Amino acid sequence: MTDRPTQYSNTDLDLKSRSSLELLASELRSSCCVLHCTLGDDGNWHMTVESDHDLNTCDSNASIDIPHILKSVSKLTSAAKRQFDDCYFRDFNIGVECWDSWAYNHAVPAHIVLAVADAGCSLSFTLYPMRRPDGTPRDDENGG
Repeated sequence: MTDRPTQYSNTDLDLKSRSSLELLASELRSSCCVLHCTLGDDGNWHMTVESDHDLNTCDSNASIDIPHILKSVSKLTSAAKRQFDDCYFRDFNIGVECWDSWAYNHAVPAHIVLAVADAGCSLSFTLYPMRRPDGTPRDDENGG
């Protein structure tokens, strides 16, 4: 058993489109971290974006990361905004490292939920467990 607390990890904006996302990725790189933008084996474009602010501390949370990304989206050129709007999948995925805490709560305030909905996006959560699939404890914070 580890003594690490459950904590917020980050929020990704995951996008999927039937057409190229290269212009969108290019414009978002100036204010966000574009983790990947690629044409997948399924014939669709896939892109994952994270907030690129200097606040990589325990104070970081979805209420900071989501507005940062939405602000970047609001500053896109009309051509890049069309690529964003053409995505058939737009999801803010909130990551949580699940260690030893009981009943961890990470609230997303109503005004953030409304902003996500207004952008035509969904919210999801990914839980990163403290154990590997075989039940053995993870050795480090990076899943090793």
